[in-house]
Amino acid sequence: MLLMVAVLTLELRGARSTHRLLASLWMLGACLAMGHSFGALFTFHHGSQAEALESTAQQTEKLLGFRFAAGLYINYIFVLVWMIDATLRLVVPKRYDLFPHAYRVAVLGFLVFIAINGAIVFKEGWMRTIGFACVLWLAFLFFRKRRDHV
Repeated sequence: MLLMVAVLTLELRGARSTHRLLASLWMLGACLAMGHSFGALFTFHHGSQAEALESTAQQTEKLLGFRFAAGLYINYIFVLVWMIDATLRLVVPKRYDLFPHAYRVAVLGFLVFIAINGAIVFKEGWMRTIGFACVLWLAFLFFRKRRDHV
């Protein structure tokens, strides 16, 4: 999450998302997210997809009051979307710069929404505090940028 926030901070302050350093950091964030997902699967769930699904359903029920195991698949989609976006930034930066604004809004909206859920909704203590601070920081930058462009 912190790497995502760092890259988005630089972008909101005017850096191009396809700048080599930013694109590389974005890819590093995607790789870390993938490592986190696989690490959790093999460390906490002994490599068992069934065990991971059951754990996800239990956590969701504890927090939201209903069982929803598909959140695990949403996490996999999150990693896949981030990896694809990062790859596009690195491999075809000129074409990426021409993508419609709606693409960026959809991708970043999805990634940030899932990151918020992972870092705030499903966390406790200092992890939640850091996640909340990151969201407030990005919101501040976003609204300041919008204000400056009006």
